[in-house]
Amino acid sequence: MNPFVGILIGLLVGWLIEWIIDWLFWRRGDARLREKLAATEAERDQLKAQLIACTNAPAKVVVKEKDDLAKIHGIGKVFAGRLNEAGVHTFAELAALTSERVYEIIDPEEWQAIDADSWIAEARDFAARRKTEA
Repeated sequence: MNPFVGILIGLLVGWLIEWIIDWLFWRRGDARLREKLAATEAERDQLKAQLIACTNAPAKVVVKEKDDLAKIHGIGKVFAGRLNEAGVHTFAELAALTSERVYEIIDPEEWQAIDADSWIAEARDFAARRKTEA
């Protein structure tokens, strides 16, 4: 047998085997990938519709009861504003804080002497009075 004929037959058989492998394994994988892609696109469209529905919905505003924290001895408008910015709006919320957390929120200057423990105690008293009134 001529070596060129052997090489040609080997190339044809190799090409045929590669084509069969490609058809059996890789092309099936493409179908699975297309199914996954279609499912992902459907999920994306669903999430997009939910997002549009959420952005078009009227905003829900939660009105939180606020106490005048400046009623506490030593807390003025500035310190009350800092507490409000930190999410502390009621006497009960102030009473639930630790003195360390109050110092973090207020962030006083070195010359400012604050007594966070007395603020917390006074806020606790105000909160207790509010419960008894309600």
